[in-house]
Amino acid sequence: MGMAHQPELVEFFARHLGAGGSFATITQARQQASAVLGEPVLPGTALAKQVDEAVEAGVVRTAQGILQTSTTTHDTYDRLVDLHDRQPALNVRSSTSVLQQAYSTPIPIAFLASSLAGVTPDKTVYEPTAGHGALLLGTDPAKATVNELNADRAADLRAQGYSVTQFDASEYQPHQQHDVIICNPPFGSVKDEQLHTRRFPIADTWTTQIDQVIALKALSVMKPEGRAVLILGGKRGHEEELRSERYNTRESRAFYYLLYQQYRVTQHLSISGDLYRKQGAGFPLI
Repeated sequence: MGMAHQPELVEFFARHLGAGGSFATITQARQQASAVLGEPVLPGTALAKQVDEAVEAGVVRTAQGILQTSTTTHDTYDRLVDLHDRQPALNVRSSTSVLQQAYSTPIPIAFLASSLAGVTPDKTVYEPTAGHGALLLGTDPAKATVNELNADRAADLRAQGYSVTQFDASEYQPHQQHDVIICNPPFGSVKDEQLHTRRFPIADTWTTQIDQVIALKALSVMKPEGRAVLILGGKRGHEEELRSERYNTRESRAFYYLLYQQYRVTQHLSISGDLYRKQGAGFPLI
């Protein structure tokens, strides 16, 4: 297919989902994509991954339309949950997405996050790991500072009207301060190009948890009166005591100490990761 036909496929999925259509499985979505593209989409191929990306981009386009036509917050959320239920599970992972731990935010969670952050078109917003733009719902592209390392996703964001940088979000720091910081960075540890686990400085220690590093870097460009919503990886485990103990590791203690010392944290919520299963993951969130 090549990326030249990606916009055509994104438009097809957005139109199908926007009209109330659904896909019971990713196989069904690939069959539809094959008809649009005039070539087969085989499982486990680069083309199959591109179809996954087109579905995600189509979901975001559909969500933008829902946001514009809904009358209340509850109506918007209910319609976004319905949209999420109608999309297929996206499980293809390329070497790039594995290396970058690139999972997109489920659209209902994205809407909740933007609502909590108070995102409106008149506010400046920074999103350091923007993906296809799920967390940018409700923003004015002209007032959004958008960073996305992945070239294909960055191209899709530009197609939506955003000006996009492509820096490593664990190192990049925009020059301006922002009203809102919102992000869902990759969770857990990541590998470098030599497949070694990356280590990042944090205060007087270090961490392998890239979401912690990106979150703190992003918060550094929040206005003093600004607001932020961070979607971070939680701790696995069904027993409350076990999950509590896992927050007590050296890496987690250092991060949360810094977070609570330097910022006024008003809410700390835990969310089941089940919604992420349609994005190819299933990690609990905080």
